[in-house]
Amino acid sequence: MPFIGLTTLMAVIAIVHVIKTGRSQLWIMALLSLPGIGVLAYLIVEVLPEFFGGRAGRNASRNIGKVLNPNGSLDEAKREYAIAGTAKNAVNLADIHFEKDQFSEASALYREALTGLNEHNPDTLRKLAASEFGVGNFDQAKSLLDLLIEKNPDYKNQDAHLLYARTQEALGDFDAATEEYEALVKYYSGPEPSYRFGMMLLSQGNDAGAQELFKSVVEKAELSPKHYSSMHSEWIRLSKAQLG
Repeated sequence: MPFIGLTTLMAVIAIVHVIKTGRSQLWIMALLSLPGIGVLAYLIVEVLPEFFGGRAGRNASRNIGKVLNPNGSLDEAKREYAIAGTAKNAVNLADIHFEKDQFSEASALYREALTGLNEHNPDTLRKLAASEFGVGNFDQAKSLLDLLIEKNPDYKNQDAHLLYARTQEALGDFDAATEEYEALVKYYSGPEPSYRFGMMLLSQGNDAGAQELFKSVVEKAELSPKHYSSMHSEWIRLSKAQLG
């Protein structure tokens, strides 16, 4: 009982804080329905970042906020876009749709943003190409990437390069894809190109070449700092599975 009483008291204090500081009313609902977890989440998301600023605090706020209100950022971006349909607001909204794998919605907004001075914006062209790839419009994705290169010859982006390799593979141009993957493996900051290249080689019957790539991913992870393995855990895990 003392613990329950303390939890209730802390929830009441948090609710008062929500009201006084003008925080989202969603917090009141969370604190009433889940007082224990709600208080902890409120402290991490709203209170602690005020004392401990920086990236870690902001990341914690975003992650827990997504759990409590998964569509919060989408709703906010929609409101901003409705108020002012600028290229920036269109891209911000499209980015959120893209993160949710809503590629058709993202594609339409990216296209809308490519007007006026932003007609050939390289980042927006790259994102639009990625959206078209996500939909399965591989020819369109390649055309957009070719346009990006034509209009922005000095633009360098490893993710655009990887997308180009994947697009060539999806279109069945394995020689061109091999050339791009071989270049990516040499400089890309993570193991994703090595894994994807290995999977393509497997599909072509080159088991030895694929296994060599998977092995290189695992060996580099073993020699790298822990944060490297944490950051690229998906590709390392998948490569280990192929070796197994």
